[in-house]
Amino acid sequence: MNQPNSVGLRRRPIVALAVASAMFLSACGTNPHQSPEAMRPIGTSLNAWDEDIARKAELESVGTCRLRRDVVAWFPCADSRGAPAISEAEMSTIVDKLERGIRAAKVFIGAPDWSCGDDRRVFFYFPDANFISHAPGGNTAFIPLWRIRQDQAPWLHEAMHLLVKVDGDWLSQADGVAEARMPLWLHEGLAEALAMAVAEQEGFAHYSPLIDVPADRLDAFAAEHIRACPDPPRLLAFVGGRGKLSELFGEERMQYAPAFYAASTPFVRSLARRDGGYRLLLRAIADFDNEITTYERLSGRSLDDSRREWMASIGVEIAPSSVAPSR
Repeated sequence: MNQPNSVGLRRRPIVALAVASAMFLSACGTNPHQSPEAMRPIGTSLNAWDEDIARKAELESVGTCRLRRDVVAWFPCADSRGAPAISEAEMSTIVDKLERGIRAAKVFIGAPDWSCGDDRRVFFYFPDANFISHAPGGNTAFIPLWRIRQDQAPWLHEAMHLLVKVDGDWLSQADGVAEARMPLWLHEGLAEALAMAVAEQEGFAHYSPLIDVPADRLDAFAAEHIRACPDPPRLLAFVGGRGKLSELFGEERMQYAPAFYAASTPFVRSLARRDGGYRLLLRAIADFDNEITTYERLSGRSLDDSRREWMASIGVEIAPSSVAPSR
């Protein structure tokens, strides 16, 4: 996810995040157990949420940090003396995996020199809390500590939200604009498809909280969950078209989210197979607010036709409703 999906959370500007971090740093000072080369590298969150601000500032002030060339990882401390909550060996294993994955992901999408401002690193924050993993923009991703420790974290998915180039920012738009025009299926489906591809290439165990099935079962999984959701025609209107399915952000989330992600990811993978790779999809998603028309122009195919063909291939004969504009 490139945004938390809890109801009622509010986004804060990066200025507020910087002020909060500065307050924590001023109050707490530095961690005496931290190595000199790891002192206070602070990530940039362009669309921070309320809970991100406090967690990020606390980790940067009293947490422990491990650095690599392309990764910064912040872990919580177990006590006020600065002892890490997990062992040095476990932290090293986690950060080495993150580093390998981020380097591979950058190459896979054709952006080996990716950076946010002048910083090429992706910042991972691992609070000891239970929440939905997300990447609020900039170069930061927030993952629960227990997930990364149990190898049940969608860290590559969240990193892809940061690494994939987009000439605009849907998260900074007014809610009504993003709800009507953002092709959420493309952003989520492409992030997941790319994460799966990189994980397979690097031999990682891929994990998704919503569609944790092997790649060769994705189509069958999609067909099953599309049929099972409360309103399949409405769901399908938001796969291949514009807009954000409102049910994903309310009390009905778990009735729709598995089907939405299960449909978006294999649909994107089917487009990539026909295109001979992800190059056209990456070019399309970069063209902010023109993603649909750009993809259709580059591929020479209608997304409505492509969706119809993919649905037929998985045995789903349901006509999407007309609730979402296609252009």
